[in-house]
Amino acid sequence: MTEAFVATATACTSYAAYCFATALMLSSVASVNADANREFRAVRKKDENYGIEYVGFDSYTNARVDRRTGVATEEVKAASAAVVFKALEAAGLDETGIVKGLDGGGMTLDSNHSHRIGFGTCPLYGCPFLPLDVHHDEEVKVQLGKLRNAALADYGKELKSAGSDKAATLTLIGYKGGKLEHQINQDRALALAPYSYYNINSSSGSARDGDSLTGRPVAKLIGVFDGHAKYGEMVSEYVVKTLPALLGSKLIDYDAMISKDDDETNQQHEDLVGRILHETFLELDASSPADPSGGCTASILLQLGKKIYVANAGDSRSFVAVHIIPPTQSTDGSISDAKSTTKIIFGTREDKPHLSTERIRVESMGGNVYIPHGFLDNGQGTTRVLYQDPTTGSTSGLAMSRSIGDWDAGEVGVIPDPMIDILDMTEIKRMVLKNLNEACIGESQAVEIDPANSEQSPVVPCVTYTEKDVKIFAVSATDGLLDYLPEQAIANHVAKGLYTKKVTSEKTEVEASHPLLACEDLIYAAAQGWQKDKGGRYRDDIAIAVADLDDE
Repeated sequence: MTEAFVATATACTSYAAYCFATALMLSSVASVNADANREFRAVRKKDENYGIEYVGFDSYTNARVDRRTGVATEEVKAASAAVVFKALEAAGLDETGIVKGLDGGGMTLDSNHSHRIGFGTCPLYGCPFLPLDVHHDEEVKVQLGKLRNAALADYGKELKSAGSDKAATLTLIGYKGGKLEHQINQDRALALAPYSYYNINSSSGSARDGDSLTGRPVAKLIGVFDGHAKYGEMVSEYVVKTLPALLGSKLIDYDAMISKDDDETNQQHEDLVGRILHETFLELDASSPADPSGGCTASILLQLGKKIYVANAGDSRSFVAVHIIPPTQSTDGSISDAKSTTKIIFGTREDKPHLSTERIRVESMGGNVYIPHGFLDNGQGTTRVLYQDPTTGSTSGLAMSRSIGDWDAGEVGVIPDPMIDILDMTEIKRMVLKNLNEACIGESQAVEIDPANSEQSPVVPCVTYTEKDVKIFAVSATDGLLDYLPEQAIANHVAKGLYTKKVTSEKTEVEASHPLLACEDLIYAAAQGWQKDKGGRYRDDIAIAVADLDDE
């Protein structure tokens, strides 16, 4: 992936159009987190596989700031809490994030997800898929077995609360020592497909009816949230309960503008949604239960029509991939035997303290970055931001430079601001098809010569690809999965789960044909990596969320 600097908000003379849109964005979105030290800069990037161009932007903290820039003031915390409460209420949730009028349950990892099973128990923005434990929930294991045995229409409501044939999420609790019953899963995840944010009550108090609006672009939302420190699960639980309502309540105020699809306002829409995502992260951070010690990563992907917005803070990751299914008929009329392929076209970075801009910010705010001996040569070990843990009084190390919560680390430069990247599905398909179809044109194609008559024929017959042959999907995962599985292997298997229509069974192998099964396979593969590496002494929590972005 190549990058080229485009503009900063403080140097706009050469990029008037961009800066005009940014100024509109900044003035349009009401913020309780206004901070003069935060600047915005855009970077134009390019995918290395197909040359797909997209734009990302970052808010970064000026080096010459006071030591509390990474922590919201008490006034901002109170204001953010009020905004969150209003958003939850507008989405039909109470102040704890549970559907109003529902006894018990709530958005938790409970196997039945009682908040969304039955009638009238979903938030106004839709029924989120939430992760079930693949190993420690016996009923889930039974249902996954049914699904694997090709009973695709005969699996229980438990699994249907975790996924469909278009989106899914699963988890596995880790092991950190001690008794099994004392283990706490700090990972959270969700998949909303569709994400009906437009049904949230607007700020004016009137409800929107999404069904009455024709031509509305599809909306989907997936994400993972990896808690850490003593109360990390409280922060990650808070974020997964709150984020869809908070984000949706902001989107609906600009719904008419966002839903418009024309070149003139395209850039303004992108910047507006980017700013909304940024404000959502800051308000989640300021209102989270991070006191006295706790935080979580947040890696989310929002699809709005043909636009894909990815926001990431921490060392969980999200990526976008294409799965290419060759047409069966080649251009010469023969049957093509070309195989499907999967390529990752975008992935978020891990926000680690040793990265140059992150280290500069932390150290300028009085913090220290721990870098293991030899790390810069071989990459072995984990870099950390050192801070004083209020629960123990000792020095602790946070293995990331951005997160939600972690206010004590925020004193020394750990910020909640996400890196945001914006991709266009139309451009993705255009460039993928351009590369595929041009590969069969010209003299560069390999040919074989028949020795009997000297006739030439292509080694592989050309096929003409169309948009329906290029599928786009997304994955979000915590480091418990990513530390032991390559992203390409993850993408390949998720593609099988989303796009393989039949279960092919042999004595020793069953191919995944459902996204829930693909997630289960990947979780167990990562767990085996932890077992081999740590000998059963430690395994991190694991969570994954996936979605087909091509189904409208």
